[in-house]
Amino acid sequence: MSNLTDYRKISVSLIATVFNEENNIKEFLESYKKQSILAKEFIIVDAFSSDKTSFLIEKFALKNPNLNIRVFKKQSNRSQARNFAVTKANGDYLAFTDAGCVLDQFWLEELLKELMASKEKVVGGFFQGISKNNLEEAMIPYFLQLNKKVNQDNFLPTTRSLLIEKQLWQTMGGLNEKLELSEDYQLMLRIKKTGVKMAFAKKAIVYWLSPKSVSGFFKKISSFAKSDIEAGIIRPKVLSIFLRYLIFLIFFLNFNLIYFFSILSLYIFWSIYKNKHNCPNSWYYLPFLQISSDLLIMSASLMALRKFNSRAF
Repeated sequence: MSNLTDYRKISVSLIATVFNEENNIKEFLESYKKQSILAKEFIIVDAFSSDKTSFLIEKFALKNPNLNIRVFKKQSNRSQARNFAVTKANGDYLAFTDAGCVLDQFWLEELLKELMASKEKVVGGFFQGISKNNLEEAMIPYFLQLNKKVNQDNFLPTTRSLLIEKQLWQTMGGLNEKLELSEDYQLMLRIKKTGVKMAFAKKAIVYWLSPKSVSGFFKKISSFAKSDIEAGIIRPKVLSIFLRYLIFLIFFLNFNLIYFFSILSLYIFWSIYKNKHNCPNSWYYLPFLQISSDLLIMSASLMALRKFNSRAF
């Protein structure tokens, strides 16, 4: 095992999976090239992209042989691809991120510093959104936890920004390969249940690219809600959404419309208030996105739960 007294000597394999990332891959690779500390190797698994993703990666790797980029192609979902990459990894630790992101220059170094300081086997970083217009800015809070006051006891890293001991990953059996999304959340829950503590590196920042359109927002929200149910995960936030709308329904059926619209107005105000500081230029989108995401989460969750129960019988 690597000596944790010097984080620069820790053996790390960086892993990312890609599929049709032609528009984002160059910026992602350049952000890795600028890292203050490079991994021992950079393993990329491409699920046979139909665009120029593979060509751009190979071209970049040839121009930058010092980065030790190793590219594999595998027809698989993201969970299967990541588990496959781990079997090819030579490092004692595994770093994970997504191709649809941009890495802060000190991302990997900050993860390694926290690993050494905490002596934990799992270290998660933080995320920030990147937006190119007001709509994209308004969508970011619905996917990322933007409050940097993370509760260490409840913190669960994701593979968007993660450093984990390879031996622990293998002991846990890696990701559930039946899952397309929420696979990392489920793995972190399983790890936490074993008593393993997880450290938080607040300065290890990954910049996440927002959906480009309302339809992209709808698709991602529905996919995440559906995947949570398939993974056997029911988040407290989802339960709170159902509770809110149950209260709305009760007021609508048992009280006059003045009460109902008063509560609805307060809810719209709250949707703006809670995220206005994150969306100073796009706050007017927030009520629409809040109510839309609520309805999508409830419908996708119920549909997934129905399918899950039908399979059970």
